[in-house]
Amino acid sequence: MTKPRIAVAGIHIESSTFTPYISTADDFIVTRGEELMDRFYWRNEDWATQIEWIPVLHARALPGGVVERGAYDAWKAEILEGLAAAGPLDGLFFDIHGAMSVQGMDDAEGDLINAIRGVIGPDPMVSASMDLHGNVSQYLFNGCDILTCYRLAPHEDALESRRRAAYNLGMRLLNGAPKPVKALVHVPVLLPGEKTSTRIEPAKSLYKMIDPIEEMDGILDAAIWIGFAWADQPRCKGAVVVTGDDADLVKEQAERIGQYFWDVHTTASSSSPPSPPWKNAWPPPRRAPSPSLSPTPATTRVPAVPTT
Repeated sequence: MTKPRIAVAGIHIESSTFTPYISTADDFIVTRGEELMDRFYWRNEDWATQIEWIPVLHARALPGGVVERGAYDAWKAEILEGLAAAGPLDGLFFDIHGAMSVQGMDDAEGDLINAIRGVIGPDPMVSASMDLHGNVSQYLFNGCDILTCYRLAPHEDALESRRRAAYNLGMRLLNGAPKPVKALVHVPVLLPGEKTSTRIEPAKSLYKMIDPIEEMDGILDAAIWIGFAWADQPRCKGAVVVTGDDADLVKEQAERIGQYFWDVHTTASSSSPPSPPWKNAWPPPRRAPSPSLSPTPATTRVPAVPTT
């Protein structure tokens, strides 16, 4: 049996658009070839050894500012050249964060996957591993066949999430399974990370929905993105993606998670510790504080209709 051929590539950073700092190539750790594959603890597991991995390029940085356009363009070009030189592919493991901002762009990951599809074509199966604080734009969703993300915040499961994305892709190719059906629900909510720790409610219960859904026949993966609050871009919002082989069930469960996400989003509160008692006892300021504006009342909206 010929081994499935899966390429590996991606750029991983979360970028605030509210800082003057510009993230440059010097802020990134770039790996290629075997050094890239050494990042994955699962590479010697039985299923993984049955696959021919083609590591192209991965660039990763700590959270920072908007990425310098020249750095992004150079890595994008190298990824595209590497994929073209790789020859026919069965799949791509797309290892990204999902909240990268690049100078002059509103959807960098969408741009990258579109460019990749222009090289590899529509047939190879693409599986994306992401941070739950990333964003799932329509372009990114359209360009990928399987999308999953971390399920814990703090992100104690980052390594396991990458394995899940690679495993789901690898096993479908090894078993000769077709591309799964997928459904996307955008939830018009944008919450900061300190209000969405999965150790406390409501995110704790929200993310607990995933395991029972994945145990259903016909479901491959269920994923929930909180979205990235620190970028001023249209794509920044909550998202739910469910993939599987039962189209009706996939759509039903994506809508179910999306509706619950919407229903509980107003109960999110900061996970930081409460103020110490002495702070509340501090004398009031001599000068009256400036009046504050009340938050604009939220308009009730239901999640968007899923795309399958």
